[in-house]
Amino acid sequence: MIAYCGIDCSKCKSYLATQSENPEELEKVAKRLEKIYRAEVKPEYVICDGCKADKRHSYFCSNKCKMRQCCIDKNYNSCIECSDFPCKELEFEFNHTPEAKKNLEKLR
Repeated sequence: MIAYCGIDCSKCKSYLATQSENPEELEKVAKRLEKIYRAEVKPEYVICDGCKADKRHSYFCSNKCKMRQCCIDKNYNSCIECSDFPCKELEFEFNHTPEAKKNLEKLR
């Protein structure tokens, strides 16, 4: 359940809220993400079954996540495989989710 960027999807608030099937939990996550990204985030935007799952992905992961798309394009299992590790986008993620870096380094 480790995403391309190192986030543990099984601990991700979007994933947990989705799996709970509780609309109030999705709303809480959306409000939290609005503050972090300084953008409108609707509850339906955070619905996610995990970055690498062949199911539902959050709006951000499907449409905005440069790290996910980069790994898919390069056929990488994670960002740790990239010669540009850590890129600017990944550094931003590490600032908000420091355990993501540790997860990637374990994969090395």
